[in-house]
Amino acid sequence: MKMHKSFYFFTVYLFFCVNFSLAQNQEKYNIENYKKLIVDNYYLFQKTEDPRLLDKTLRFIKLNKFVVTEDTIHSKIYYLKGVNNLFLKRYNKAEYFFLKSFELAQKSNDYLLMGTIYNSRGVTLVMGEKKYAKAEELYKKAIVYYKKINELTQQIDSYYNLTKNSAARKKWKNSIEYAEKCIELIHEEKHRTDGLKRLYIFIADGYLELKQYEKVIENLKIAEKYISPTDSYENSLLNKVYAKYYESQKNYLEALKSYKKVSANLEENNTKKEEELKNSFVRELELENKLVNDRDATIKSKNKLLILSVTTIILLIVFSRLTVSFAKKNKSKKNEILKLNSNLKSLIDSLKEKNKDLDNKKIEIENLLSLNEQTLFSKVLKISTYTDSIRKISEDIESYTNNNPKASSYLIKIGNKLNSLISEDELWEDFKIQFEKIRPDFFNKLKEVAPNLSVNDLKHCTYIISNLKSKEVAQLINVSPRSVETARYRIKKKVGLAKDESLYNYLSNL
Repeated sequence: MKMHKSFYFFTVYLFFCVNFSLAQNQEKYNIENYKKLIVDNYYLFQKTEDPRLLDKTLRFIKLNKFVVTEDTIHSKIYYLKGVNNLFLKRYNKAEYFFLKSFELAQKSNDYLLMGTIYNSRGVTLVMGEKKYAKAEELYKKAIVYYKKINELTQQIDSYYNLTKNSAARKKWKNSIEYAEKCIELIHEEKHRTDGLKRLYIFIADGYLELKQYEKVIENLKIAEKYISPTDSYENSLLNKVYAKYYESQKNYLEALKSYKKVSANLEENNTKKEEELKNSFVRELELENKLVNDRDATIKSKNKLLILSVTTIILLIVFSRLTVSFAKKNKSKKNEILKLNSNLKSLIDSLKEKNKDLDNKKIEIENLLSLNEQTLFSKVLKISTYTDSIRKISEDIESYTNNNPKASSYLIKIGNKLNSLISEDELWEDFKIQFEKIRPDFFNKLKEVAPNLSVNDLKHCTYIISNLKSKEVAQLINVSPRSVETARYRIKKKVGLAKDESLYNYLSNL
């Protein structure tokens, strides 16, 4: 009997040893696969920048929490988390993860990752805080690291960002130089042509601002060679530059045609984006289901091994009640998790629909605001014209009465009444009332941050926030464009802005 029991216990011990060894090998195999998948997906994302791949990788990391000690793996995980927060417009969190990633990348001398982090931090600064000058420094640091490993693809991305960044700062010569360098690198890669169409459009736009019109047309023609009829967004950019060019040449009929093409291109692009968004949501759900199914398959595989072990133990020692109880608890928890996941999916779908409705309403409000501002300044222009006419008539009457002492007192009364009609203070108060219907509390907020602004400064602020150009304002108030620029420079000093900072962005954020 003792020998019989010893045999059973030896069998149990041998079974657990074998299973423990198999479990260790299986976990080691899973960890290696886990690390390989993260590294592979990281490099693939560097090439494609596909948000779906990013989501898939982060979900995989979340579902499979293995202990990894290598800095090279952790640095890539932090970077992917940073990019995900950048896509979600959580700029502070994105910056936090990028800095954590950079710290680990330095330890392993991962020049590619360090360059990519600088590039992504530049994008974060532009999107989050509009700090274009600081972003330019980061893009240049990224290029330094890319050159160390002769990484052309990432250099192209950084030069492209520098091109857009300089255009946003209205440094047109710099924008053109960066775009031309970007094109040079694309040709050096040979197999790559994507991006050329936008770069030539950027160059054309820069030359348009520099009033070098022959080069504008030259680069637009080159851009057309790379743009297909289905590239709705690129066609909208192309037609917009054409429209601005025709406007500069006072060919308003062709400018109007080009602006109509821009509108049609953007409408087509919005339709495509809506379809892509719809397909993206479908793919998201499919991906999520696949990950859950993969996890369930892994759990089932482990459960089979557990059941086999328990079955052997049951044959030797009676633990059936504990085994049944454990299985019931697992099943109950699994059902709760599935129910919670189902509720979360429904909530996510509902939030996505609400966000879509809010975006549409925001666009409608912005369009209405723009239309109201245009209507207001159109009325102001008409009133200004009427005022000028009344003033001229009044001056003619005054001149006549001065040169003709016998002029009737009735004529003098008419002149006085006409002068009373054109009170600047009354016109300004009426304008303020109408303007604050469009932008409530604008003047109060402006006075809080800059109480020393004059009435003339306040008027110029309304022109700036309505996105009127210097020439348009000069025509509106009957002064020279240089006087308008001087007034804007004076306002910048009063509100404490640097020379290269945007007064329009500052006023828009009040």
